[in-house]
Formats: sequence, structure tokens, C-alpha cells
Amino acid sequence: LKLRLFICTICSAPPLVDRSKGGVQCLGGRGRGVERTAARHVIHSGCSPGTLAMADDDRVSDERFQATMTAISKHFEHEDFEAALPLCAKAAEVRPNCPVVRRSRVFALLSLSRWAEALQACEKLSSDEDDFCFEKAYCHYRLNQCEEALKLIREAKSEEDSDRFQRLEAQVCYRMGEYVKCAEMYEKLYLEDDEESGLLVNALAAHVSGDQPRLAIKAVAEKQELLESSYELCFNLACAYLDENRTVEAEERLEEAKKICMAELLEAEEDEEGEGKDPASLENHEELASIHVQQATVLQSVGGEEQLKEANEIYTRVLKPRSGNDGQIDTTVLAVACNNLVALRPEGKNLFDSLKRLNVASKESWEQRLTHKQSIEISINKCLLLLQTRKLEQAKAELQKLKAQFKDHPRVAVAQAAVAFREKKAKGAEEVLQAYLAEHPDSEDTLICLAQLHAQQNRFDKAVEALESMSKASRVKPTIAEVVVSFHLRQKNPDKAVACLREAIDYWSGKDGEEDEDTLAQVLKMSSKLAIQLKDKSFAAEAYQLYLERADGSDVEALCGLVQALAVVDPERAEQYAQRLTLPDYGHLDAEDLENGSIPKFASAIRKGAEAEDKTTEDKAKKKKKRKPRYPKGFDPENPGPPPDPERWLPKYERSEYKKKMRKRDKNLARGPQGAMVTDEKAFRKTGPSTAQMEVQADPNMTRPKGTRNKKGGKK
Repeated sequence: LKLRLFICTICSAPPLVDRSKGGVQCLGGRGRGVERTAARHVIHSGCSPGTLAMADDDRVSDERFQATMTAISKHFEHEDFEAALPLCAKAAEVRPNCPVVRRSRVFALLSLSRWAEALQACEKLSSDEDDFCFEKAYCHYRLNQCEEALKLIREAKSEEDSDRFQRLEAQVCYRMGEYVKCAEMYEKLYLEDDEESGLLVNALAAHVSGDQPRLAIKAVAEKQELLESSYELCFNLACAYLDENRTVEAEERLEEAKKICMAELLEAEEDEEGEGKDPASLENHEELASIHVQQATVLQSVGGEEQLKEANEIYTRVLKPRSGNDGQIDTTVLAVACNNLVALRPEGKNLFDSLKRLNVASKESWEQRLTHKQSIEISINKCLLLLQTRKLEQAKAELQKLKAQFKDHPRVAVAQAAVAFREKKAKGAEEVLQAYLAEHPDSEDTLICLAQLHAQQNRFDKAVEALESMSKASRVKPTIAEVVVSFHLRQKNPDKAVACLREAIDYWSGKDGEEDEDTLAQVLKMSSKLAIQLKDKSFAAEAYQLYLERADGSDVEALCGLVQALAVVDPERAEQYAQRLTLPDYGHLDAEDLENGSIPKFASAIRKGAEAEDKTTEDKAKKKKKRKPRYPKGFDPENPGPPPDPERWLPKYERSEYKKKMRKRDKNLARGPQGAMVTDEKAFRKTGPSTAQMEVQADPNMTRPKGTRNKKGGKK
């Protein structure tokens, strides 16, 4: 285990049917006619678009007003809200106090998704008779002002409108991240109105987003008919299965959701155009994008070269720019596809493009549509990717934003430790994790990260201490137990390793669920493998016997292992279990034919096989292509000339030829003053016999006369 900087893979957001808007809409805008249905539900005082032109004749005295209201009604029927909005202003000039006119203006603004303008209109047009309280709360909700929306809902909730206020309150709770409360409210509403499947869809979405996938699976355990008719319900159930790492069931549910959604799209196309349409032409429909992304997430979770390649193709196809005629894909789906595509790439590959995609996925306008879990994962992935690109300052700035928004989340502490670790401050990383554990001692993510940090520093005792401080339900999981066992073995403590596995066996043996039985089987396989490694036959026999009794009684390999272990510990029981071993039937063979038959020549066959292998290796060696040597320019390999000097790479003063020249050099070379002429020793010597022993003869002509003086010493 190492403290590695990795990119997490997150699941696509489960659809959430927005019943506060009066229609079925998947979270992220996958419902058809969402805003139209929302505005129709907002007009709750009995003035629907079809009745706008049916005002009382006594009140409608002006022909201009009647014509204007008739035109508004026609525009509403054709969903041309842009054209209806100025007509609403004209009608308000004639009858400013008419409630139908005021609601018509609010209706048009809501249908055009102009939430800020609709909120201003509600505040301006509100009166004692009609205070637009629900519409105000809904506008605050769409503007991501959840506190204001919740305040208005709780102040204005009445018995008559309690249903729609409860549904809007549940939506606000979902947006604020209060998933447990949201799920409880939707389950309560579904019990009151079980014919509306959208409430159950929302309950599942809240369970999955709140990290309670088992509750989501339990909620639809006996709702097979609803699953066959609602693709949103199948999609949410697939999300729950994926959170539980049950990829096979998740893939099956996604296929069912795709079939149901495709059938609904074909039916809608037939109603609009009056003729059938090819199903293959709907593959790139925006309604199916979320299902495709979730299918790619399943493939990514499974792993494998082919699966990862297919997932990459799906993400690329979904993120491909769409033409103007095609519908726009939900921003939540695009954000998840961007993040998962980055997670698919190996570490250190395409960092610039990955960072660009995560910047798009973490845009502020997109974050409002993401769940808290998705926002945290994408932000942390961006922080870790900045660390990979060695942009520490930007990573720290991103981390500060995370701390301000999600202060007590364990993933934020892990990211902070990763930043310190990248700065080569292992002690600082440990201090960050310890400080968080002081306030949240049961944080599993932080404890696992701390154990990784200790293990990388070869402090396995500290790593074991960190993992054993987890709750019992967490530390007996197969993955955690396996890590603890490996740490004990590295410390040469086999007894503690066996004790750890015994604790896990005792815990899972007391559970009766189907998933718990699978977990027990994993722990028993791990225990038997360790027992064989440690040569502990007693523990091996115990593990094999429990596996045959609780997991799979027909496993021949486990039965053979049990017999081998009991042969040392309890031979009598070994004989009893050995009788259960079924030997192959040889009744069809004749003993006399076998005796009279020729003995097969296994040695020659083995020799031939060895020769064949040698021949294949020789052939492979022969097939290796030799590279031609590269010669200098102008070099002729046929006439290479004299060989190069082997001392050509040595300095000149270290070569042997140069040293010889130095020894023979003239001693008077470069001696004397500047400009001196080099002369021979005998240049000024008289050649001939020596005169050293000869007497000098006196020359009579050379005698000086008496009385003469030297000129230098004489007088003037």
C-alpha cells in the first residue's frame, strides 16, 4: 500500500423526479416538457392556460383586453412563451389588478426559465389575495438559494397546499445534501399516493446519493411491475447496484432502462410525426446519454483492456460536440463523463487535456446540478491532477476552496495530506491526518490513508495500529483483513495474523444474509491459503470444513484440502471425508488389453518435444534481423586503410609517441632570452689538439720600452 495520487471514478447522478414542478423529470433535465409542466403546476389557483380566455363577461368589458387574453391563450397552447410575454404586459396595462393577468405573466417567465425575473414579478405582484409564496420558494430553489426557499416553505405551509409544499421541501433538502431527510419525506409521500411512481424514484435517488444503496435496493425489492414500466426507477436501481459493486446486476438494469426509454422515445416520435422511426437513429438522443455514461462507468469498474477501451469510446461519443438540431445533454451527465474519462487515463498521460476537462466539469454553473458527493470527488480529482502537473500553488488554492465548502469531509483531509506528501513533508501529512482523527476518530478513509503512509515508511506496527482502530464491521472486511494479515507477516507475527482471520470468521459466521455468506466465503479462502502457507494444519482443516458447510459443499478442491489437513491432525475424520471424494470411472477399460498393449515411449516423446523446443528457439534466433553497421561519411569498408590510432581519445601529453619525443628533445630548446639564437656547443670552440700543456713563447716585438706609461694612468 502506498499513498498514491489517483483519480477516483464516480457514478453518474441518479435521476430525481421533480414532483414539486408537477411533472416527471430526471435530475439533470431528462424529462420532456419539464418547464411547461412546472409552470402549469405553479398556476394553482384554478387559472390554467386553457381557462385564460374564459374570464367572466361582466369583468371583461374591453374588447382589446379580450383579444389580448385570447392571443395569450393561443401562444400558451403552442408553447410560444416569448411571444406571450409582451402580451401579458399589455393586458396588465388594461387590467393591472386582474389575478389571471398576474399569473399569466409569472407563468410565462417560469416557462422561459427566467427565475430572477419571475421572483421579482412575484414580489411586485403579490397581494393579500395571492401572495405567490409557493412560486417565490420555487424561484429561490432554482436560483440555488435553498435557505430562503426553505424559510418560505416552513412559514407558508398550509393544510390545503401541504402536498406540493412537502414535495418542494423534499427537493430543497436534496439540493442541500440532506439526503436522509429527503428520502424519508418521499417515502412518506409515496405511502400516501402509491400510484405515483415518481415519488419512489426520488426516494431511491436520495438513498443512493446518501451512500445508502442497500436501502434503495430494499425499497424496490417487491416492485417488479414498476421496474418494467419506469426507466428512471431501473436507472436508480442500477446506481445502487453499482455502489454495492454488483456490476452484473447493474448492467442488466441499465439494459432494461435503455429498452424502456427507447420505447418511450419511439412512441413520442410516432405521436408527433405520425410514422415510425428507426431505433438506431435514437442512439445519440440526449435522453439516453445518462444511461450510456452509466454503462461506461460499469465497464470501467469491471476493468479489462477491452472494457476500458469501450468505456473510452462511450465517453468520447457523449462529449462530442452536438449539432444545433440535436438536443443538449444534461450538464450533470457531461460533468460525470469528463471526470470518468480523466480517471480512465493512466497517471501522467494527457495531463493538460485532463485538467482542461476537469475545469469544465467544476464550473460553478454545473456545480449547482451536482450532488455533494460528485462535487467533492471532482474538486479533489482536480486538486490531485494539479499535483501531478507540479502546480502546487494552484492545488493549494483549490484545496482552500474545498476546505471552505466541505470543512469536515474526510476526503478533504486526505487531499491536504497528499499535498504535504508531494512537498516531501511526510511528517506534515501525518500531522494533518492525526489532527482530523482527533475530531473524527471513526473516519475510515483517513485511517486507511494513515496506514498507507506508515507502511510506505516501513512502520508496519503503526500501520496495523491505525487499521485496528477502525470499527469491527470495517476491519473484518476481506480487503482490510488481508492488508492487516500481510503487515503481521512482514513483522513475523503469524499468531496475530491467524487471530485477525479468526475474528473475521467469527464475525461473518454470525450473519445470515446472502451477501454476508459471500463475504464469509472470501474470508475462509483467505484463511485456508494462509494456513497452508504457515503449515498450520489445524487452522486449515477448520477453514476448509466451515467453507464446505457454509459456502460450497461441492467444491472438490476444498474437500481435498480438508482431507490433506485432517490426515495430519485427525486421520479418522480424514478417512470419512476421503470417502466423499469420487474417483473417475475406469470400467470401460479392459485390463488384459492394457497388459498386452505396447508401452508408450514417453522418453522419446519428451526428447522429441525438447528437440522441437530447441529447434524453435534456434529458428527464433535465426530470424532475428542483424543491424548493418553504420560507417562514417566517405568511408569504404572494403578499403579501410590503416587502422585508427588506439590512443586517439587520450590527451596528447599522455600518448606514448609524445613521451618519446619529449625525452629526445634538445636541451637548449627554447632556452635563453627572447630572440636568442640557438647555437651549437662547438660553434665557438677551436677544433684541434689541446694547448693546455704547452708553454707560451715570448715575443720579442711585444716588449714595451722603458719609461713608457699607460695612457689611462698617465698625466696630462
